[in-house]
Amino acid sequence: MTRNERNAGKDHQGRPSARSPGRGDPGSRGTAAVEMALVLPLLIFLVMGIFDVANMMRISLGMQHAVRLGVEAAASGAGVDDGSRGTALVEEAVNAHLNLLALEGTPVVTVQSWEGTDTSGEGVSGNLGGPCDMVEVKVDYTYHPLDPFVAVATLFGGLSNLDIPLSRSERRVNEPWASCN
Repeated sequence: MTRNERNAGKDHQGRPSARSPGRGDPGSRGTAAVEMALVLPLLIFLVMGIFDVANMMRISLGMQHAVRLGVEAAASGAGVDDGSRGTALVEEAVNAHLNLLALEGTPVVTVQSWEGTDTSGEGVSGNLGGPCDMVEVKVDYTYHPLDPFVAVATLFGGLSNLDIPLSRSERRVNEPWASCN
């Protein structure tokens, strides 16, 4: 009998071990598979959630940049000399950047202005205003989460519509260098 055969079933100090060599406890067979089956869907759901939140933040930041470009176009006085100044110029600047985001739906771009810099009252919708007037460009978009989140929310929460409204806006004074009478 070889030394390995004599020490089979014994621990490193020569005492008999609780388990036979090469065999696990019969009650623990498949435990790793069951644990993996329970944990893996949660892990995948968590990773997908991280990607979905990152995508929503990417879209939100892209919308903010598009709004900034739009309000810069509105406040710059572009188109005053040739008479092409209007909301179409601003919407074109905003939509040019929003198209880079590859959005599923169509965002809504609105332009509003106030006479002077006081924005407490009702503004004039669809108007860029004149020099030294306040102009606001706003983008509204409805974000649709990934389908697994909608399915889980519908299953557990009874929610059938998980659309997330995103809205970004920015205000600026029109042509602040112009003479304000």
